[in-house]
Amino acid sequence: MLAWHGWLIAALVLLLLELTGTGFIAFALGLAALITMAAAWLNIGLSAQWFIFAISALILAPVLKYLFRRYAPSKRTSFLAGEGQQYGEIVQLESGDYRLKLEADLFMVRSQSGAKLTVGSQVKILRFDGITAIIA
Repeated sequence: MLAWHGWLIAALVLLLLELTGTGFIAFALGLAALITMAAAWLNIGLSAQWFIFAISALILAPVLKYLFRRYAPSKRTSFLAGEGQQYGEIVQLESGDYRLKLEADLFMVRSQSGAKLTVGSQVKILRFDGITAIIA
């Protein structure tokens, strides 16, 4: 087995490991292994390969972490349903139904006290009953 085969296998394993949710660390290491694979394919010595891998990983890991945090499609900051203090806004659909807007999601809503729902009001979420938000 040639050295670049080993780096390719390591890259594939690391990229698959990223599926477990390592926060782009395994992805950065996998990309570093791919870069090192290219160096090995060019017959660069083993010591230089490890140096290339280390430098690539040191550069890629923080850069990818920064890019992920900055450009991730989800900017979700809420807790799991029913945890912590959550607030949402009451909106009304074209059909006339009321919904609770929590970040970018809409939930069916019910007032625990039976109070009238007012469009645009900020309300505290007490808990969720299935997909229905129970508000104060």
